[in-house]
Amino acid sequence: MTALDPSKYNPDRSFPAKIKRRLTLWRVAKPMPTTPRKGIISFTFDDFPKSAAQHGAETMDMIGASATYYTCTGMAGHTNVMGDIFTEDDIAPLIKAGHEIGTHTQTHLDCARVDAETIRSEISTNASNLEAIIGKAPEPHFAWPYGETHFSGKSSIGDMVSTARGILPGINRKGSDLMQIRSFELTPEGWTTDRASKAIEQAARSGGWVTIFTHDVRKDPSAYGTTPAALQRLAKQARDSGADVLNISAAYEKITGEAVA
Repeated sequence: MTALDPSKYNPDRSFPAKIKRRLTLWRVAKPMPTTPRKGIISFTFDDFPKSAAQHGAETMDMIGASATYYTCTGMAGHTNVMGDIFTEDDIAPLIKAGHEIGTHTQTHLDCARVDAETIRSEISTNASNLEAIIGKAPEPHFAWPYGETHFSGKSSIGDMVSTARGILPGINRKGSDLMQIRSFELTPEGWTTDRASKAIEQAARSGGWVTIFTHDVRKDPSAYGTTPAALQRLAKQARDSGADVLNISAAYEKITGEAVA
């Protein structure tokens, strides 16, 4: 099956669908066991465009931190509104630099519109393709394409992945769902950067886990990406805030005490 172009697909935005998303968010499949007293900030990149591999990694390297790249192998080598998407040659340098490769679905499908068996199959295929590229299994951390899921989908994948990141904003604390981690999106709209900045400040002051996501990182980003300058602003703030800046695996281990092999 050909991967969906995220820029040409819109999940259901009707009022009933919005209500369903909120209900899904509040039905917790895997509760976060504790609130980290010291704030944790995680930067993540979805799909991922080559610009995220270049400018995103450069920004993380600048602050001495590691990011998580949720990788959709069905999109490898394609070009869309987000620019050129990664090729296999982009993965090894990221790993060598200390960044981690997480999973997506194989075809970037809307998981809210398919059954749990299909979701599991998509994750499995994508992970197998990544293992063939990397030479070992990818990190067991997943991101929902478009942030879309349902409770049976969340509940069905706990034996496959340790976490699943969503796209609805909020600081993750005790009781938050590790199968639909809240996250702050960065787009070219300045308010998204300001919102993430406030979350970093709040987590540094009172604890919690903030995850931040975007797609392309370019001077003229798509509607799904951000600029290098905006990303650098947040990365520097996170570094200087006193919070820990960790990739998803390291954050998960610190929060749960569970090292993922």
